[in-house]
Amino acid sequence: MNFNKLLFILCISLLGICSCNSPQKVETVAIDNDDCNYKKIKFDIYELDKRGQLGTENNKTTIDFEFCIPNKVDFLMEVKNIDSSLKSQKGKGRSNCSEEHLLIVGNTYNKDFKKILCKLSQLEYVKEINQVMWE
Repeated sequence: MNFNKLLFILCISLLGICSCNSPQKVETVAIDNDDCNYKKIKFDIYELDKRGQLGTENNKTTIDFEFCIPNKVDFLMEVKNIDSSLKSQKGKGRSNCSEEHLLIVGNTYNKDFKKILCKLSQLEYVKEINQVMWE
């Protein structure tokens, strides 16, 4: 084996070893919706990747979120039209919904999570969107 081949094999081997031990970069999503009311979203959506997941490559998780809406069919239909996977739950939640309100729970595991959260944040009757902590 000549010196150039040996050097090439050594370089390729080192490159493979270095890439295996380097920390994984998590690609976050740019939020470019100017109509989003970020003040209503009480968790950092900039930490989520493009699939709505948080964490390192080997330890991904999604965020469950909640908000209150008035207990009327029209409002429930409006939020369900934004995201059909939203569920109505009993209780007050972290959002401390009153008896005249419904607690709505959703999840960020959706390719359109930022669009969904921004549309929900634009609704006048949605006061804030909180992260669920499932305590």
